[in-house]
Amino acid sequence: MLAHFHLSLRALSGARLVACLCAWLWFCVTPALAWQETSGPILSNLDMSDANAVEQRADLFMVRKYYPEAAQLYERLTKMDPRNATYFNKMGIAHHQNQNLRAARDAYRRALRVRPNYAESVNNLAAIEYAQKNYRSAILNYLKALQLSPRDPVVYSNLGTAYFAYEKFDYAMNCYRYALQIDPQIFERTGRTGTIVHQRDIQDKGTYYFYMAKTYAQIGQFEPVLQNLQKSFEEGFKDLRKKLDDPDFAVFAVEPRYVEFLTMLDAAAQPKSATQ
Repeated sequence: MLAHFHLSLRALSGARLVACLCAWLWFCVTPALAWQETSGPILSNLDMSDANAVEQRADLFMVRKYYPEAAQLYERLTKMDPRNATYFNKMGIAHHQNQNLRAARDAYRRALRVRPNYAESVNNLAAIEYAQKNYRSAILNYLKALQLSPRDPVVYSNLGTAYFAYEKFDYAMNCYRYALQIDPQIFERTGRTGTIVHQRDIQDKGTYYFYMAKTYAQIGQFEPVLQNLQKSFEEGFKDLRKKLDDPDFAVFAVEPRYVEFLTMLDAAAQPKSATQ
């Protein structure tokens, strides 16, 4: 086959030869690249003795959601430097994202053995408790994390979500307001990937969006109020129209889009026979 290929090249010249070579290279290389893209992360070019390079590759794997591979690299880093709490914490998050909660909890605890006042790991342990529906324990751990890091908006947000799950809605809104005071964009972000878990797993989404709208109403931000009310309606929140008699929403009575939303709710509440 190679002899035939060499003979064919002799018969070609100039532009035809270049075009032929390009086509041959595309035919040979493209399948290999496609295989790499679909076969998962590549480690062959990684210097495993370079801690910075290993950490960067593990962080990249987290971004690309290669959680088991990231966990393996972070574990290697913990063996290279067993006094580095950040490596254990990141390993915990990789396991956490992969739903291996037991391994995640163990990694967070190991991080805290190295650095007892590591607020991010305390927060992440609370997120494990939350995921297992141990809401009271989650709240206590989030409060501990806030003692260690009093100005962390992610921890305030997480504490609010735990209070919400515990059906302490006023406490939840207070926490959300504090989070928004520190970081007005906190609920538009996904958290600080690699260091702290930002809890967003909500069971009763219709109720959650209503109380988020109420939180934004208390600080006078109309756009997120309307957005969250629309989501609450779409999630089927019961008695939404009646709940909007709350004084927190009264200030928006002159907003045309809010009035339009109320009109839509009134129409949706009418029996079908009455609208036909």
